[in-house]
Amino acid sequence: MTTSAITTLTNPTTGNPGALVADDEDGFTAGLGRRYAHLFTEFYDHPFLAGLRDGTVEPAAVRHYVGQDHQYLTAYLRCYGLGMALAPDRSWAAWFHGKAGFLLDDESHAHHAMCDFLGVRYEDAQVSRLAPSAQAYVDHMLAAGRDSLGVLLAALLPCPWTYIWSARRFWLDERATTPGAIAADHPLAGWWEFYAAERTEGVLADLRARLDALAADAGEAERARMERAFELSCRHETRFWQMAQTLEDW
Repeated sequence: MTTSAITTLTNPTTGNPGALVADDEDGFTAGLGRRYAHLFTEFYDHPFLAGLRDGTVEPAAVRHYVGQDHQYLTAYLRCYGLGMALAPDRSWAAWFHGKAGFLLDDESHAHHAMCDFLGVRYEDAQVSRLAPSAQAYVDHMLAAGRDSLGVLLAALLPCPWTYIWSARRFWLDERATTPGAIAADHPLAGWWEFYAAERTEGVLADLRARLDALAADAGEAERARMERAFELSCRHETRFWQMAQTLEDW
């Protein structure tokens, strides 16, 4: 996708790349977005992501992130398997099947963009062990997958929502006015383009709609667990940046 094409895109729910939830939007996930908007801001303002915006990120931190995120996405794939086990019908099973295929075939494109920036092979950036913060996030997601379908999706939603919202906010809205922002031909441009691309409109809207429907059918206790799972995943997302920034290890 060319830069000129990317700049025409808008936020999937608001028409404004910088907005998280539209003022007139309702539903379970809209409420979560409003109540936990401060966690999205913390995610966006973290020094690691700021370094990805202006190109000052430390290469060692990027490499640590790639290795850990490869392991994290492997766990995310397992969560799709848990979702298929919880699927109430074949349409849900097919949805998880499709999501797993995308994760296996396409999600690594963002990692490859980072490896181009580092000048290393993707295989050489991979690791065999999770750092403490990454392990805690994975444990949280897998525990959600042993609860209900709604709790699982609530735990999985912050990962795409924080990345897509941040990428679209910066790449489509703020990049032109950000001092030192990366140019279109910078190796990290591919990372931003991947999450800001047009296809993310449907990805995020579909996931939110599915969670809204599950929440509408859930009881009060389950909705509370769903909200808690969402909140914790938001916090884990920012801790993942911190883990990369500090080269956290055992």
